[in-house]
Amino acid sequence: MDDAAGVGRDEVIRLILCQLSAYGFANLSQAIAVHTKVPMTTDSNSRLAELVQLGLQSEQQQPPPQSQVQNQQEGGATESDTELDAGGIDLGRASRVAEAPQYHMWYKTKHKGTATTAAFSRDGEYIATGSADASLKLIEVDRVRRPSAGSARREDKPVIRTLYHHEAEITGVAFHPNGLVLASCAADRSIKLFDISAAYGKHAFQSFSDNYAFRSIAFHPSGDYLAASGDSPDVRLYSVRTGKAYLMGGGDSEMSATVAQVAYAGSGALIASASSDGAVRLWDGVAGTCVRTIQAHEGRAATGVTFSRSGKYVLSTGLDSCVRLWDVGSGRLVQTYAGAHLDAPNAQAVFSHDESLVMVPDARANAVACWDAQSSALLTRVAEHSQPITWIAASPATPAFMTCSTDECVRFWGAQ
Repeated sequence: MDDAAGVGRDEVIRLILCQLSAYGFANLSQAIAVHTKVPMTTDSNSRLAELVQLGLQSEQQQPPPQSQVQNQQEGGATESDTELDAGGIDLGRASRVAEAPQYHMWYKTKHKGTATTAAFSRDGEYIATGSADASLKLIEVDRVRRPSAGSARREDKPVIRTLYHHEAEITGVAFHPNGLVLASCAADRSIKLFDISAAYGKHAFQSFSDNYAFRSIAFHPSGDYLAASGDSPDVRLYSVRTGKAYLMGGGDSEMSATVAQVAYAGSGALIASASSDGAVRLWDGVAGTCVRTIQAHEGRAATGVTFSRSGKYVLSTGLDSCVRLWDVGSGRLVQTYAGAHLDAPNAQAVFSHDESLVMVPDARANAVACWDAQSSALLTRVAEHSQPITWIAASPATPAFMTCSTDECVRFWGAQ
């Protein structure tokens, strides 16, 4: 197709790349991007499918399915949400107590400063890590070898890229849903976007800045927006395409607490934030208003927040040394996970890949505490370190996780 047909070659290829990634073919998409020399953008990864659907509807002279649109706007479950929820946590469903896998360290690499943050790509094929030395590392999971597999060849080393563009400590990382763009935020008051499909290049292609240090970022499921928080009482929403910032408002009339972390629900309908005043706030992702405030940690700071895959629950972490599970619809407390010591201002609990476990770094044990998500039974502590663990990120696809530590190392732990 050429420009005479109304759409340029590069634009068509970008749509194809994003759609391939949405279907789980990130490696193929990256190879095509390199071969065609068409750089990835942060366009919606489902745009091609949407255009095809609209074209087919136009041919058939049928209006769009309004019930589906309305359901998504109201935060209802879509077919994809239902698929994600299969096997996920559901306290209304009886289940036996989970067994924690035997985790072993498969891989370790080192930064030149405290390792501060990490994240898996949506398909679990890549990991990004950040450090106080202002660098980012990109790790390909397929190259991480079991301890019994022997030494890797030099060309098979898991770290495939090291990225530099920040001027201060990296505080958060997030993969775009298309898997080909990495976002990072830092204490230098900036957010940067990197094209990781490009064969070379260590610098960002897009940057946002503000008047405070950023601490957390999260992509909308479409990839069109990026929520951000930090040393400010505000949650900001950035348009990835235009860079324009929107201030989330409403809810509490006067908020002075800083926001440690933000997270999107899988549907994109809600954003959760964890604040130093101990509150977890739920925000309407479209209207930008606070729709619920949960006093989650008895006045102690809330330091982490994440949704279950179904969006039915939100998991909060706080400096009262408790991890709590809340019903999103009612704001009701449904489970408390106790027995670990939490003292870091960015302490964050995560679900395991199948949501059978809740995991959090235990500051006194320098290990990861694992609870049965359904019963809240403390099962074990794994991944012992000699120095404090600063961050944990769980694989969305396999029984594996990544830890960061003050010893400057990041470690990949897999089930044997």
